[in-house]
Amino acid sequence: MKTGLTATAIAVVIIAAFAFGFYQGQLLAVQQEVNYPHMVNFVVTRDGEVVYNYTTHNILTTIGARLARNVFGFANETATQVKYVALSPDTSPDKSWTKLPNEYTTGGLERKAGTPSIVNETAFQVVASWTSSTTTTIKCTALHWSGTGGSDNNMWAVATIPDASVISGDNVQVTWTVNTPDG
Repeated sequence: MKTGLTATAIAVVIIAAFAFGFYQGQLLAVQQEVNYPHMVNFVVTRDGEVVYNYTTHNILTTIGARLARNVFGFANETATQVKYVALSPDTSPDKSWTKLPNEYTTGGLERKAGTPSIVNETAFQVVASWTSSTTTTIKCTALHWSGTGGSDNNMWAVATIPDASVISGDNVQVTWTVNTPDG
């Protein structure tokens, strides 16, 4: 009888410890929210239906960070607007990039001015849309402060996406959200 009672007590303690640990893990998970300051959403629509929708964070390039430094006073730059979006088949972008090595300059997928808007007190968005006139696979997008396609030394940020296959007539929309969090 005593052995059965001891075994039951041990089982209750183990179950309680497991339940308590699980509950603490859930609390910890809620407190560790991942929040990237810069996000990119990439959508491809074909015949009115979304066939590709992917959201990811991006890489702020070194020259993009330098531009921010200069705008905030170091070089007194004030007239630079980051609103031009480019697409490419490039993979594995790096913060040292100053342009997309293989930026699309034809096929209806050329660099274009997006529509900038304020999201909140610390963030803005740039939305750009294209209609493809070619068949290709897009793997990368970048945000620039120059509207000249293929130009160098003006890439603010870059993001890679899983292969987005487009055909002629597909609509592509890229939304860049740039946030400078306070605090």
